[in-house]
Amino acid sequence: MRKFKPLLFLIAMGLATLGCKKAATESIEDNSNQATARSVLAGKPKKVLFIGIDGCVWKAITAANAPNLKTLMDQSYTSTNALAEVPTWSSNGWSALFTGVGVAKHKASDNSFSGADFVNYPSFFRQIKTSLPALRTASIVTWSSINNYIVATPDVTVKQNSASDNATEVRIIQEITSSNTDVAFCHFDDVDHAGHASNYRTTTQMYMDSVKAVDARVGRILNAVKARPTYNNEDWLIVVATDHGGDSSHGGSSYLERNAFIILNNSAITPQLVNTLPTTNTESNPHSITTVDFKTNVYGQLPTLSNLDLSATGSFTIEFRARATTATSDPVIIGNKNWASGYNKGIIIANRNGVIRANFGDGTHRLDIDGVDLTDQLWHQVAVVVNRSTQKATMYDGGIQVAEGNISAVGDLQSGTTFKIGQDGTTNYSPYFTGNISEIRLFKSALPASSISAYSFTALTSAHPQQADLVLYTKGDETSGTAYNGTLVTPKIDILTKSSATITRSALTTAIFYRKTTDYHGAPYLYSVPPTILSFLGITPPSYYDGQALVNF
Repeated sequence: MRKFKPLLFLIAMGLATLGCKKAATESIEDNSNQATARSVLAGKPKKVLFIGIDGCVWKAITAANAPNLKTLMDQSYTSTNALAEVPTWSSNGWSALFTGVGVAKHKASDNSFSGADFVNYPSFFRQIKTSLPALRTASIVTWSSINNYIVATPDVTVKQNSASDNATEVRIIQEITSSNTDVAFCHFDDVDHAGHASNYRTTTQMYMDSVKAVDARVGRILNAVKARPTYNNEDWLIVVATDHGGDSSHGGSSYLERNAFIILNNSAITPQLVNTLPTTNTESNPHSITTVDFKTNVYGQLPTLSNLDLSATGSFTIEFRARATTATSDPVIIGNKNWASGYNKGIIIANRNGVIRANFGDGTHRLDIDGVDLTDQLWHQVAVVVNRSTQKATMYDGGIQVAEGNISAVGDLQSGTTFKIGQDGTTNYSPYFTGNISEIRLFKSALPASSISAYSFTALTSAHPQQADLVLYTKGDETSGTAYNGTLVTPKIDILTKSSATITRSALTTAIFYRKTTDYHGAPYLYSVPPTILSFLGITPPSYYDGQALVNF
């Protein structure tokens, strides 16, 4: 049930005495009610409270005993189909929620914030400071990177990095109750911690308990707002949002990882649920090939590639075409290390429960990026690029970037063993990869996106812009024999067996995945929150913003 504010309730009762109206007339009356509410609120000082809940999946709110957030959702503009951009790291999500622009502009694509641009794209606190300098503003966060990178110290009155969510709650309530705060942001991190420790699913008790706990915090904060002696003479906008969704983890491009939520509550906002789900269409290109069936006890071995630099300063590119026929466990597609641990020195690109994971380890540190969905059993043209100049590890599917991570903490990737396909560096990992692998290409440089895209669906030729950096290239289309022969360059891949297994081949006409187009049906992006806050305060949002206000005030 929607709870009516006292003023709206009186208006509604007065209208009820006029008798039953037709639907069209009722709509006109409802708009009139909202206009009346706005007129009454016009003379009140405007206040904003923005509550950020890191890694909170909206379905967990509706599935958990979370009465405060549930009630707020019912009484507000609520988008449960809001979108975070790829990659779905906290840096990207919170940067969008503060700067009003996407990752192409703010450039905070990973949690190191390397290369981020908050000079040209500052937080919305900058606009508030410039337009309404007398306002008291506060940013109180558990994840210190928000204040350390995104929110500039001169732009806010109060800036605090808290040691815990408990400390954040205490400080934001103190700010609300003891200060004449005008615009305040607080950030809670425990839900995301629980997601990383377990997963982000509603079936996981640890995660659900964390959502219940933050709901209680939200309840106490909202009660503090309503307990202000001046509350009835103030016009409050309450914003609640998260920076990304999640499934087993986050950082990738799946809808579950991108799916966020935005709640906007104000007396002049008509409660509205925006929840249209996206629809997708998969496009593919025809493809025919006769190639090896990789299965138990069948794998390939690459030669020693002395000119492929896998040191802490070496950039490289690994490309291949893969088709998986199973989606369980984490069999290796290509790798050069012992896959018993992701921290072991070397590289593994595996089919992890139907999604490709690229793992990099130096013996102490590791990086994992997930991105390509193999569950459709189509061929996928995959590229993994390590660029030590930018310290980025990037994954592509059909020439389109699907994941990226910062590899600066991971050093030497030289494992001392040669690369294998269908197995790890030890050749003893279980299970084996089941499916097909072809078009294997290794370059001793970080290929640009343009080259990857241009050759995603065609064979390499000597006209390739980085042909001079090509270390190994096999098409994998031999109809017989025990090797994938080299093309353009000499090295080949030997196809080996164990336990008397036989090498078999299949003549396949399975298509190559081209792209998946998704219609999000106008779902709001996280960068729509800053223009909404500024519009509420009467500040014109900057022209460079990517988002627009989600409601009219």
